[in-house]
Amino acid sequence: MKSSPDRPSGLIRLLASATCLVACLLAVHPLAANNVPREAPELTLKSVDGNTVTLDSLKGKVVAVLWISTDCPHCQTTCEELAPIYEKYAGRGLEIMGMAVNPNAPGNIGRFKRDHGVRFPIGVSSRSDWMRFADLSVMARAYVPFMMLVDRKGVIRYEHKGMDGEFWSDMGTNFLREMSTLLAE
Repeated sequence: MKSSPDRPSGLIRLLASATCLVACLLAVHPLAANNVPREAPELTLKSVDGNTVTLDSLKGKVVAVLWISTDCPHCQTTCEELAPIYEKYAGRGLEIMGMAVNPNAPGNIGRFKRDHGVRFPIGVSSRSDWMRFADLSVMARAYVPFMMLVDRKGVIRYEHKGMDGEFWSDMGTNFLREMSTLLAE
């Protein structure tokens, strides 16, 4: 039987079926962050002054990994709220790794930290490192701030995407609750 312009050929039907199958498979692998708990992958914070801190070197501490843009008002507010918490709990086992992903971050991290009273380390990172660490698809839409809390053993236990309105609406209280749970373990 010849194919006509009104009837797709077998190859076209096969391609359409394959496309549908790929779309279904992608739906199974979420574009959003995966479930927690999960093992935290390797991560290195490179500060603009040349210092480096690895997540692995912080095992034994509770680590908040905070992906930000230094130009983002919500990220600025988040860092201002975290600053006194960090000051109070740093000696009790809390560390914060600020990871700035905006292109102009290398030139303004120092000013950002001064303007917002931040003492925890903030380094420059890339979107691809963020997506890899958060186990996000490269197709995912990800918004900052984006926070993950890693327990003393190196396991991501809490994860809050930039669009997690419930968490971010009362970030200070929510962060303290989750951090306290991990510090008590």
